[in-house]
Amino acid sequence: MSKTLINFVHANGFPVSSYQTLFNYFPEQYQVVGHEKYGHDEKYPVQNNWQCLVDELIHYVTQQLELHQQEQIIGVGHSFGGVISFLAACQQPQLFKGIIMLDPPVISGTTAIAARYLKKTRLVDKFSPAGKAKTRRTHWPLGSNIERMFASRPLFKNFDPRCLRDYVSHGIVARNDQLELAFSAQVEANIFRYMPDHLSSYKNKLQVPATLVYSKHAPVFPVSFFKKFIKLNPNINLESASGGHLFPLEYPEDTAKLITNLIQSF
Repeated sequence: MSKTLINFVHANGFPVSSYQTLFNYFPEQYQVVGHEKYGHDEKYPVQNNWQCLVDELIHYVTQQLELHQQEQIIGVGHSFGGVISFLAACQQPQLFKGIIMLDPPVISGTTAIAARYLKKTRLVDKFSPAGKAKTRRTHWPLGSNIERMFASRPLFKNFDPRCLRDYVSHGIVARNDQLELAFSAQVEANIFRYMPDHLSSYKNKLQVPATLVYSKHAPVFPVSFFKKFIKLNPNINLESASGGHLFPLEYPEDTAKLITNLIQSF
């Protein structure tokens, strides 16, 4: 009996292997696949509204379905990954059984109009995480204890220790006689700069079952943003999860159980 195939798309800046602890909690009947880093292939550059990254996702999913001899896949995406999973499912619905979006940055209405104009100015770096990403420290001396260094930072302080270890193991590489970020800070900044502002144009385009899960304690946007977005597509259900925006890496076991229950509801 073939396993149910899950395609997991990472959040911006986090290689998909950072989620290995989460994947370990899925039942045996599920098999997880995922492209390691979006935006790093020159054939799929980071451009406005992320369309090339959606194309990269569609290409990867098509390859995986052929490889595993299956007709459809479950799309799960965290943050950035949730948005491009939504767009891919709208554009190529025959590839997906359903999608699950984990705290995705979805903007619509007047917020999207404002973002559209902001992206044309240098102010986009001030009003988006791109400003922090472009100035992020990207290298350290060989032998540095990166895990201990990161554990005290606000971004990582609530991580499950195993997830932090996964991130350091796969997000930091030794090259050029130093330790470096595996995920390009420039790519990360560009992804933030070009956040989609056209999601309203996909009204009623999603034809597969879907759930949007927002974080209870520190969602990427106020809950009202998510409610406004799901009105565009009645196929999307709204759920919540404990933790902050990075809850899949803070509560991997609970998140795996939630995803498993949502897949069974499909």
